[in-house]
Amino acid sequence: MSNDIERELAKILARDNELRDAEASEKRKQEAAVATAMIEWESRVEKVLLPAIEPLAAMLKGAGWTCDIERTPHGFKVAAFRGDMVVYGSRERPSLSFELQKGKDLVTLHEATPSGVRLDAKILGVSVEPDVVQNRIVEFVSKLALK
Repeated sequence: MSNDIERELAKILARDNELRDAEASEKRKQEAAVATAMIEWESRVEKVLLPAIEPLAAMLKGAGWTCDIERTPHGFKVAAFRGDMVVYGSRERPSLSFELQKGKDLVTLHEATPSGVRLDAKILGVSVEPDVVQNRIVEFVSKLALK
């Protein structure tokens, strides 16, 4: 094999190694960001978001509604209903859940109402402010209250 061929192959292999190292580094950064997001989200749910929605739950209960706030493995779920209200095509009660997406640093909203079930197009960051969550819950309840 000639020296030119060896040099060319060595350059290709060196570049390939550089790219693989860069990919591995980027993957480690992403995994670290996701791990950080998980910790931040868990802390935020417990210390900020759940306490912020308790007054809404109390108002609903005071008005004769049933309102349960439940921790889930990746976030929390607010079930709110009155009477025998159920989700369309199911026996489940209406609910709104806020869940950290697996492997990402984003929070998705899943809404289940008597009109249907849908994944909310609004994707939130893990540092979502309490007023955003409160407003989304009020929006959810308005869909139920006007039925």
